[in-house]
Amino acid sequence: MTNLKKVGLTALAGSLAAIGYAQAGALDVSGIARMEYQSTQASTTSKSDALSNNTSISFSGSGELDNGMSVSYFSLMTSTRTSSSQSVALDMGDMGKITMSDYNMAGIGMIQDMVPNGGEQPWDDNTSANHGTPEVGVASPHDGDRLGYINTFGGATVSAAMDYQQNSPTTSLAVSMPLMEGLEVGAGIATDQSSATTEQDIETMYVKYTMGGISVGYQTTEVDVTAANSDIERTAYGISFAVNDNLSVGYGVSDTEFEALSLDEENTGIGIAYTTGGMKLGIIKNTKDNMGGSAGQDEMTEFQLTFAF
Repeated sequence: MTNLKKVGLTALAGSLAAIGYAQAGALDVSGIARMEYQSTQASTTSKSDALSNNTSISFSGSGELDNGMSVSYFSLMTSTRTSSSQSVALDMGDMGKITMSDYNMAGIGMIQDMVPNGGEQPWDDNTSANHGTPEVGVASPHDGDRLGYINTFGGATVSAAMDYQQNSPTTSLAVSMPLMEGLEVGAGIATDQSSATTEQDIETMYVKYTMGGISVGYQTTEVDVTAANSDIERTAYGISFAVNDNLSVGYGVSDTEFEALSLDEENTGIGIAYTTGGMKLGIIKNTKDNMGGSAGQDEMTEFQLTFAF
């Protein structure tokens, strides 16, 4: 009887272990701790200075299915203690990868701004109501959870995405590929539909070349709006230079032309970063003239001290 009890308990323990392994998995945890000082000067308000604790923790995990495919999961938690980004990806090998996420993992958003810079895009941080959207010439039309597909064909990476905003689909397609050593080109198209009769058609193209520690790039984005005489066109170019293994500098320009307005939005940004071990010190200065086509100048200067763990 004693031996039978031992066998039964052993079998039960093995069954529980098998069930536990199938239902639970391990997550890898990594994070970034950042201390920031930011000084902004808006054309319509007085100067403001602020200190901030901009930290984030990411959780990632993956597992292999019986058919050889793999599933991966990612979640990012910011300093506000909320989940700001999540994704699930099914890697089917040669058949490509299917994703579901609330950030740009596929489609035109993957190549929204491929121009080298000094740490942030020139149009970033000096924000407006349409910050980082097609309304200011940025090829990032998707919002909320979106379904994506990624695969490689003959050296070219092709990705597509679709989401539903206001019960209307927004779809996009992007292609990027290397032409020769150091030279990469890409293009994307999207239909950003907010209703059955209102949509924006978006096209973007870029070229980027890297040689040694120098990287240069150029990109154009056109937004064809349904309303007459309301099209938007953005042109961006930039350069970054790795002085050595620790020090890098960058400069970028982003200009947006609004057909319906008399003034163009003009952005310039410069940045310098020094990295040693898991610590990075960065200084960024962005200037924006005529935000959204309205007269004025906005400036942002930021000091960042980042620790990776």
